[in-house]
Amino acid sequence: MKYIYIITILASVNAIACTTFASFNGENNSFIMAKNRDNNPDNQVIEVVAQPNKFKYLALSRKDVPDFVSVGVNEHNLAVFNEVTIEYSNKATGGIADDFSKDILQNYTTATAVIPDIPKLIKKYPDPVFYQVSDGLNLLSIEVAPNHKYQYSITTAGSFAHTNNYQESQLIKNYPYTTSEKQRLTNSQTRYNRALNLLNSESKINLVAMQNIGLDRNAGNDDSIFRTGANPTPRTSKSLAFFVVELNKHDSTVIQANLYSVGEKYQYILAPSFWQSYASGITILKPNSK
Repeated sequence: MKYIYIITILASVNAIACTTFASFNGENNSFIMAKNRDNNPDNQVIEVVAQPNKFKYLALSRKDVPDFVSVGVNEHNLAVFNEVTIEYSNKATGGIADDFSKDILQNYTTATAVIPDIPKLIKKYPDPVFYQVSDGLNLLSIEVAPNHKYQYSITTAGSFAHTNNYQESQLIKNYPYTTSEKQRLTNSQTRYNRALNLLNSESKINLVAMQNIGLDRNAGNDDSIFRTGANPTPRTSKSLAFFVVELNKHDSTVIQANLYSVGEKYQYILAPSFWQSYASGITILKPNSK
């Protein structure tokens, strides 16, 4: 059935958008990273995955594609976020779950430990994708381009944002933008700049502040961080979910999620007792927050 997912990706990629934003200036010296997931409507879930000889993880996923990870954090407090690309989107040939987010969650405990294995991960999943990996001390940003090309950077302080365009200019040198890609680029840069401006206006950021950024509608229906879609039709790409993870140096990781499309909210403290509750398989969690 993999070919079905490939067709879906190719048919809708021009409308897909996401905004990721993070700060090392969280309350109580925490690191906080959040994402608005934008897409055409689908059946989203919050799930815990526990497989033999692999690290357990919690993720924003899809009920029909449980290997898909939009955002995730594992039992060692390593978080992984990702976004699709504007540039080279026609080079993406894999299915919706064909990136290495899950591989990182199941096999790594720190962001820097991923760096030596980036070529190996790209060899397995070569599609152009953006990744952010953080353990609360380091934020590793990886930008993958066609032909196994990539660049990475490390952020250790301040604010960070990523949307759907490449920030490493050498990966898109002389890229031939189409008219529609130019419009998407403008949209992406607008969300990127707005997220950074909102982050930098706060001295100590908490989970409520991050959700407020996720709900920002400053630039209208289709250019804002919170996207309602240009047309009020069921298949219009819009903000479907918000997910935030707070990584604390001296306390348990906290996640909150808001599935905008179905009005479900989640909050979990990822203490050792949380992970011990899940022995094997895939468990879809129930909303437990207001």
